[in-house]
Amino acid sequence: MTYRGEAVDETTFGRRFEGRVAIVTGASTNPGIGRSSARRLALEGASVVINARSEGQLRDTEQALQSEGLSVVAVAGSADDPATPARLVDAALDHFGRIDFLANTVGGAPHPGSALDMDRAAFMETVSLNTWPTLALIQEAVRRGLGGDGGGAIVNISSGSPKKTTPSMAAYAAAKAALNALTRTLANDLGRRGVRVNAVSPGLTKTRATQSMWESDEGVGAGSHLLLGRLTEADDIGAAVAFLLSGDARSITGVLIDVDAGNHVSSGAWSPFQAQPTDR
Repeated sequence: MTYRGEAVDETTFGRRFEGRVAIVTGASTNPGIGRSSARRLALEGASVVINARSEGQLRDTEQALQSEGLSVVAVAGSADDPATPARLVDAALDHFGRIDFLANTVGGAPHPGSALDMDRAAFMETVSLNTWPTLALIQEAVRRGLGGDGGGAIVNISSGSPKKTTPSMAAYAAAKAALNALTRTLANDLGRRGVRVNAVSPGLTKTRATQSMWESDEGVGAGSHLLLGRLTEADDIGAAVAFLLSGDARSITGVLIDVDAGNHVSSGAWSPFQAQPTDR
């Protein structure tokens, strides 16, 4: 039995994804949301195509997961490359014969800073990074058979940033708000095909990208600010992704699930990001 926020092992659920095929983007870094999501799906029986732009790092991840006996194939390529979605779907169909699930984890804040100091190019690049790779892969997967047999599911990785007003994260918050709207609209559009579309909204999570915020004390300090008293880990996000893709969530679509140790319901929600200084 699990209690008080202990991690749930994948063996608790058995193999919910036996015979199913998933594509997971942004899946090379360790710890990382994409890698944890891919591993969780594969541990529960899925065959998984993993993707990231760094080929060396992605191959290391592929080898590590395969060494666990997991069915994983790596396809390197930038999410911004127009050829990448087709290559990922090709790999799913060529190696595993079908496509059932997408977990879109690519995103980021390449230009932090006040909206008052940001130029158009930086703002639009942030919005594009957090929306277009997701939409492009969904378009390609639907064209090539996702949902064709009356089923399928998609999970997009969003953020808690749209609920905050942190000046240095203005562009990122706007981008993730756009992704949230896209998720809900696609849920409506694809529901008639039997494809569910949902999103997970992580709070500050122990990943390689946020390492500077938690590595000095393994996240104890940052976690102490949160309602549940602990920092979210990449495996927590992977578990939520697996739930939303599974048949256990068969009547859930168009929702955003916060996985943030309770930060979104805390009074005066805490944010690790500080406003950037300006000359004004």
